[in-house]
Amino acid sequence: MMMMIFFTKFMIFPHLIFFSIFPLFIYDFFIIWFSMEILNFLFIFYLNMNLKYKKIIFLYFLIQILSSFLLLISIILNNFLTTNNLISILMTMSLMMKLSLPPFHLWLPIMSKFLTWNSMFFILTFQKISPFYMLSLLNQNLFIIYMTIFLCSLIPPMMTFNMNNLKIIISYSSINQSSWMIFLIYLKNIIWMKYFMLYLFILWMLTFLIYFFKIFKNFSLSKNFMYNLLIYMFLFNLSGLPPFTFFYLKWYSIFIFMNYSNLFLIFILMMTSSFFMLFIYLNLSINIMYLFSMNSKLIKFNIKNNLTFMPFLIMSLLMSMIIYMI
Repeated sequence: MMMMIFFTKFMIFPHLIFFSIFPLFIYDFFIIWFSMEILNFLFIFYLNMNLKYKKIIFLYFLIQILSSFLLLISIILNNFLTTNNLISILMTMSLMMKLSLPPFHLWLPIMSKFLTWNSMFFILTFQKISPFYMLSLLNQNLFIIYMTIFLCSLIPPMMTFNMNNLKIIISYSSINQSSWMIFLIYLKNIIWMKYFMLYLFILWMLTFLIYFFKIFKNFSLSKNFMYNLLIYMFLFNLSGLPPFTFFYLKWYSIFIFMNYSNLFLIFILMMTSSFFMLFIYLNLSINIMYLFSMNSKLIKFNIKNNLTFMPFLIMSLLMSMIIYMI
C-alpha cells in the first residue's frame, strides 16, 4: 500500500502535470496529439490504482480512443490536403469529445459519481489544458462554436437543478465554464489562459479541502465551522458570486464580449446560464447549512483549529489575487 502511494505521488503525479503543460510550448499538432495520448494512458493507470469500479475506466478509455483516432485522422488529412472546412470541423468535434462538451458530454457526469476528488480535479483541469490549447490553434467553424457555447450554457443549469450530488454539479459547472473559455478562444484573446488558471486554482483548493478533511462524506460537512466556512468561500468563488475573484475575471470577460455586438444573443445566454448556476450553488449551500445546523452542536472555536485554518485562507486569497493580476 505504501509503495502504491509513493509511486502515485512521486512518479504518476509529476508526469501527469508535465505532459499537461508540455504541449503549451509546441505548435505541431502531431506532437500535441502524442503528448495527449501519453497523458491519457498515465491517467488511466492512475485511475486503475485508485478506483474500485473498473467499468468506468473502460468507458473513459473508449471515449479517449475514439476521440484520439478522429483527431489523428484529421491531423493527417490536414497535413496532406489543403485547408478544408470539413477537416477543421472533424478536429473540433474530436476535441469536444475530449473536453466533454455537448453533445459529447454525458460520459463526464457518469464518471464523476465514481471518481475520487483527486481524480475529479485532474479530469476537470489538467486533462483539459492540451485540448483547449489545440482548439485555440484552429480556425474554428463559426456555427460549431455557436452551437457549442449555446449547449454549454443551456444543458448544465437544466441537468443540475435541484441536484444534491456535488461531484455531478461540479462536472456540469465545468462544462458551463467551458463556454466562457471557448468564447474567449474564439475571440483569439489570451485571457482564456488566465480564466483557466484561476478556475484550476479554485477547484484545486476546493477538492483538496474536501479530500484532506474528509468533508462531504455521505453529504455531511466537517464538524469544524472554520473549514466549512472555507468550503463555502470556494463554492461561492467557483459560482462567480461577487465580491470573489472569479466574479471580477468574468466581469472583465464581459467587457471583452461587449466589443462584439454581433454576438450579443450568445452573450445574454451565457450571462443567464451563469446566474442559474449561481442559484444552484447557493441552493446547494443553503441545503447543506440546514443539514449541518440540524446535526451539529454549539460551534466551538479553539486556537489549534484557527492556526490550521488561517494558512489556507491566506494562501487562497493571495493566490487568487496573484492570478487575477497577471
